[in-house]
Amino acid sequence: MRTLRWFASAFGAAMLFASAASAADWMPLDIGTRWEYRGLGGGSEVQSITGERTLHGRVVATRFYDEGLNAGLENYWLLDPDGTVLLAGFFRPEGFGLVYEPPIRYLPVPPVVGPQPAVRVNAHDFVTDAVVSTWDVHFEVVEEVTLALPAGSFHSFGVQEMSTPVGPAAASRRTFTLDGRTLAPAPSLVTQPQPSNWFSLGSGVVQFRFTDLFQLVRVEGPSPVARSSWARVKRLYR
Repeated sequence: MRTLRWFASAFGAAMLFASAASAADWMPLDIGTRWEYRGLGGGSEVQSITGERTLHGRVVATRFYDEGLNAGLENYWLLDPDGTVLLAGFFRPEGFGLVYEPPIRYLPVPPVVGPQPAVRVNAHDFVTDAVVSTWDVHFEVVEEVTLALPAGSFHSFGVQEMSTPVGPAAASRRTFTLDGRTLAPAPSLVTQPQPSNWFSLGSGVVQFRFTDLFQLVRVEGPSPVARSSWARVKRLYR
C-alpha cells in the first residue's frame, strides 16, 4: 500500500509538472497544436505543428499553414533553454526556403517592452545551404497589452521586426517576411512602431498583422495519448 501511495503521489506530481511545463511556453510546439485565426476583413488562417526535423544540427518544430494566403508554407521553431522563441527558417511550397544561423530571437523571454540587441544572422539557401544574404535582426517588444479576441482575453506582448540588410544581399530585394509569409504592402504612413505579432503565455501568437489584422478564434492542444486508467494502474501493484 505504501508503494501504491508513493506511485499515486509521483504520478500526480508528474502530470502536474507536465501540464505546468506545457502551459509555460510562449510558443507551444507540441505536435498537434492548432491555431485558427480570423481577419477583421473576413479572411482566415489555420496553422498547426505537424512534426519535427533537423536543421543545422538542431531539432526544430514544423509549423504548417493549412489554409489562407500562405497555404503550404512551413516555418521552423524552437525554444531556447530560457524559453526564448527562436525562428530557424522556412520553406515555401514553390520550393524556396532559408535556414537562419544563428536562429532568430523572435521573442526574448521574459518579454520586456523596449529595444532588443541586434544579432547578425546568415541566411542559408534551404536546398544548397549556401549563404545567400545576411541581416542584422532583432524583434523589438513594442507593447504589453490585454487583447479581447474571439478566443478570449489574452495578456500579450506585441513585437515588431527590426532588420537591416547587410552587404550585396538578396535581403534588399526580399519579398517574404522572415518567417516566409508573402510580404504585405507597407502602410503609406506609419507614425509609430506597429507590432506585427502578439504573443501570450501558453497560447503563442494570438494576433498578427499581415494583409489584415488576424485574431485568434481557437487554439487546440494535441490530442491526448490514451493512458491506462487508474484502476488498471492499481492492479499492477497488488
